[in-house]
Amino acid sequence: MTLEEKQRLREAAAVADAVAHSYVRQRPGSWSLQTSNSFRRIGMHGDGDVLCATKHPVDGHPDLLAAHGVLDYIVAAQPRVVLELLDYVDMIEGRLDRLNEIERQLIEMRAAVEQMLREVSR
Repeated sequence: MTLEEKQRLREAAAVADAVAHSYVRQRPGSWSLQTSNSFRRIGMHGDGDVLCATKHPVDGHPDLLAAHGVLDYIVAAQPRVVLELLDYVDMIEGRLDRLNEIERQLIEMRAAVEQMLREVSR
């Protein structure tokens, strides 16, 4: 993921989060897929209040209706980006595991050196 892609993801997430927080303060909930009335939507409290299909008022073509920032967030958080972020988390966790092992070895070495110094000073 490029720095530009990361920045776009951060910006889109910040906008979507701000919109969601203002909405959640009024009516708390989580996004869910809503399937009643024979069409699918994403909402927190019903009726596709996050994302729903609509008809463009000018030409009648299908369109998407979403709160400000939601579509940018969805595009920025596409599966490829999420997988890259999960790979990054895996890499960082691997590094932390290696650092923990090094720390454990250093503690053992320090204890061994301290033991040797005690024996020499007797």
